[in-house]
Amino acid sequence: MPNRLIHETSPYLLQHAHNPVDWYPYGKEAFSTAKDNNKPLLISIGYSACHWCHVMEHECFSQPEVAEIMNRLFVCIKVDREERPDVDHVYMGAVQLLNSNGGWPLNCFALPDGRPFWGGTYFRPEQWLDLLNQISNLYASSYNELLAQAGRIQKGVAESGLIKMPDNPESMTAGIAKDIFDQLSWSFDTELGGLRGAPKFPMPAVWQFVLNYYHLSKSNESLEQLKTTLLRMACGGIFDQIGGGFARYSTDAAWKVPHFEKMLYDNAQLVSLYANAFRTTGDGLYAEVVEKTISFIFRELTSPMGVFYSALDADSEGREGSFYVWTKDQIKEILPEYADLLSGYWGVDRSGLWEKGLNILMRPVDDGLFASREHLSEEELNQLVKMAGKKLLIERSKRVRPGLDDKAILSWNALMIKALANGYMALEKQEWLVAAIGAAGFIRNNFYDSGGNLNRVWKNGNSRVDALLDDYAYLADAFIALYQVTFDEEWIFLADELVHIVNERFTDETGPLFWYSPAMNPVSETVPAITRMVVTADGVEPSGNAVMAEVLTVLGHYLEKPGYLAKADAMINNLQRNFTAYPSAYAAWATQALTRVQGVTTIVITGPDAYMNAAHLNKRFYNAVLIAAAESSSKLPVFTNRFIPNHNLIFSCHNSTCAPPVSSIDDLLL
Repeated sequence: MPNRLIHETSPYLLQHAHNPVDWYPYGKEAFSTAKDNNKPLLISIGYSACHWCHVMEHECFSQPEVAEIMNRLFVCIKVDREERPDVDHVYMGAVQLLNSNGGWPLNCFALPDGRPFWGGTYFRPEQWLDLLNQISNLYASSYNELLAQAGRIQKGVAESGLIKMPDNPESMTAGIAKDIFDQLSWSFDTELGGLRGAPKFPMPAVWQFVLNYYHLSKSNESLEQLKTTLLRMACGGIFDQIGGGFARYSTDAAWKVPHFEKMLYDNAQLVSLYANAFRTTGDGLYAEVVEKTISFIFRELTSPMGVFYSALDADSEGREGSFYVWTKDQIKEILPEYADLLSGYWGVDRSGLWEKGLNILMRPVDDGLFASREHLSEEELNQLVKMAGKKLLIERSKRVRPGLDDKAILSWNALMIKALANGYMALEKQEWLVAAIGAAGFIRNNFYDSGGNLNRVWKNGNSRVDALLDDYAYLADAFIALYQVTFDEEWIFLADELVHIVNERFTDETGPLFWYSPAMNPVSETVPAITRMVVTADGVEPSGNAVMAEVLTVLGHYLEKPGYLAKADAMINNLQRNFTAYPSAYAAWATQALTRVQGVTTIVITGPDAYMNAAHLNKRFYNAVLIAAAESSSKLPVFTNRFIPNHNLIFSCHNSTCAPPVSSIDDLLL
């Protein structure tokens, strides 16, 4: 018989809907039941593409004898961390305070009011059964101690987000930019790319900072580390060599063995990173990665409505990675004439060998060197690899596919919209721009509630769950990116509307930063937060606060709102200790610091060739440069008094100082 989760839309929750555990979704019913029956809460958090979540579900939550103990002793709550990252932040914070580490599945024990008192991650069945009985006995015999422990944890989680303004923040200079880069460079893996150690995550915000730093400093060290990282990732097993797209991370230091799930948020940010690197260097490999990754997203993570799905599972047929790996014999069967040559190209039975005769396709040898070794031109090799890749992809599509998480998450869709805009800037593929505008239109029509606020999740025709700071910030950023490729000013004004909502619902009166979760929406059925947090660290996704600082900076210049610029500056000054000491964990903030060091250059282009001139500039990546274009009229304040009928004018303003206008791009770039 299904449990209460059968009425949910989250694929992760539905994976547990037929467990014998009497799961509740996170909400008032569960909290009321725990209070009425004086039972502790067991709050279990995961996501649909999480391999170890599946393992614990199979080993523990599917077993009747385990479920009987869980049901008898606890009120059990299942949470999809992707739907409710606000809930996840609280309980992850608790587990990290207790154990100095965390992960998923996350299993936290709490008082009936939701305050956590103990927790951990994955447990083997015998550990789990022992732990359930221990916690229940403690709740019965040592309630006052647990009450005190919960109070300490709640206080610790709340204080973990507090940021103390530096007494004397340093001015943003080239010196502080170099200090940030030097601190970060201690973590560089100069041989294999990325940051030292394993597992290895792509961390796009870190490498975007490195790219931005190169534009400021012209440091050869920064460019070479960026190139090494982008090359190694693109040629490693973490990148799907025939289907495109990146796995979430590599289990080893050499990018070989991926944890095979593919997430929309990773791939969106990596599209932006590789597109910006291509605009900087012109390296064709980066363009190839952008094209293959977007093709993967269109093929496997795009709904018929044009909104983007969340993730592909790591597992299929009960095994991790089985959809993606190959034997030499399989390649011989599909490509009999070229099997030996292409097996060498992809490292089959050599560097790509994984386990049990299975291979993860890689590119262990530089294409030019490999082509020379095989007496081919690079173009001949390229055409051969394309042909073979198509055949393997067709054959792979016949396999049992990994599970699809088909919910649409607002913040991740916003990242993808921005990625398509960045890709369009680089390669001018019209279908990418059409897809970005279509997804943005879908969000406008389907993600707003009746009060004009955003919801976070959409599935099966309904949006739900109050949007969080990341959702508002990323969407405003995506709307700005759409303006910068279409120059349709509606996107700027829509972004500004989102800023007004954030100022109304997320402002922390004690400082310039924003709360992660909104003030209570009176129309929503939401359990009050155990503690309201300010989240500032950049992880695999940038901090919503850091993105808001960028949004305020950009809109401050386009709309000529000095209050926005002052707010952004205050936010960045508040985080100065963090991004100077821990730049890998505050990389998006470090990029905002670079913008202050470099100063913002606004290029205002008017006249009959305005859009053509803007597109020409967009082909190159310029850090801290904002482009605005209009042919004959505009509602944006930045265009005031900058039109002469039938004349092309290009104004370049650095911070508040403007040079005399020129009439052509060539004159501008002199």
